[in-house]
Amino acid sequence: MTFFALAFVGKQNSGKTVLLEQLIAELTSRNYNVGTLKHHGHEGFDFDVEGKDSWRHAEAGSRFTVISAPDKIAMIRQLDAPENALATLAAMIAISTAGEAQGTRPLNIILVEGYRHGGLPTVELFRADNPKDAERELGGEGNEIIAVVTDIPRIKAAAEEQDVPCFPFNSPTLLADYIELLMQNMPST
Repeated sequence: MTFFALAFVGKQNSGKTVLLEQLIAELTSRNYNVGTLKHHGHEGFDFDVEGKDSWRHAEAGSRFTVISAPDKIAMIRQLDAPENALATLAAMIAISTAGEAQGTRPLNIILVEGYRHGGLPTVELFRADNPKDAERELGGEGNEIIAVVTDIPRIKAAAEEQDVPCFPFNSPTLLADYIELLMQNMPST
């Protein structure tokens, strides 16, 4: 199975989840089968609770949603059939992400929220009204930065100096266009 994976990193309240909701909806409208992975850096979490990030990812159209913490992992897979037999469910669990259950389309792209040091190509977010971004510098999150989403002039200037594409918030169409270009030109995971 071939898919493209891209990380979105930034401090808390930098707009990652809102951007991913918009991007998931945009990419699914273009007929991509999108999966998401949410990194949760603390022990313990609630999963699929209305209003939480993982719930919001699924509501936006993610077909496979994963949240990971140091002590557990949880996944929700949207099904194309109304209900699966127990044997089918067992097979889905056994193959997990190594393969696809009969009757489902494989994922084209996985959007990762977090995993600053995960080694994936990364979109870094900076928001002017987030105090945690006031002194933060471009590229300080650990991965190879391939794009920036910001409304902070000094970050826009730094991105321009480093030839890193920069996008405004609330422009999922432009970012989706760029991601499609990346998918055509970069090796798949």
